[in-house]
Amino acid sequence: MKILLDSGILIEYEKQSKTELLDALLESDHQIFINPIVFSEYIYQLLGILGGRSPMSICESGKINETLSNHDTKTFLSCFQVLSIPDAALPLAVDYMKQYNLLPNDALLIASCKIHSISVVASYDADFFNACKEEGIELVTKVADLSRLQR
Repeated sequence: MKILLDSGILIEYEKQSKTELLDALLESDHQIFINPIVFSEYIYQLLGILGGRSPMSICESGKINETLSNHDTKTFLSCFQVLSIPDAALPLAVDYMKQYNLLPNDALLIASCKIHSISVVASYDADFFNACKEEGIELVTKVADLSRLQR
């Protein structure tokens, strides 16, 4: 099964506050995807997590290389396939923003699912609930949800 991750799954994993779901996904036979927006949100937050201060202050102090050097970011990201965001996703995302009161990045994630025929989103963000339900996309927020899908 194809599953698109929201950045919160990766961010909470790095914080070590919620690791069970991503561990289960990585141990599964599912195809796990991110898109460039998920990458951007994740890597931005990762700078803050690793550096212990705001990503902007890390950038302004010229410490991005130093901050990322002790983290095997490339290996971690190699666990995921990267979906492109096609041009057709942009107008669809605007529609989803209006219809489901989603912020742009969340709307683009749902649009990516629809365009790439991905039927599952993994996220801790409750904002996805209505959009996923209405668009026929399964929302996985915990390991039990994943177990239910595998039946």
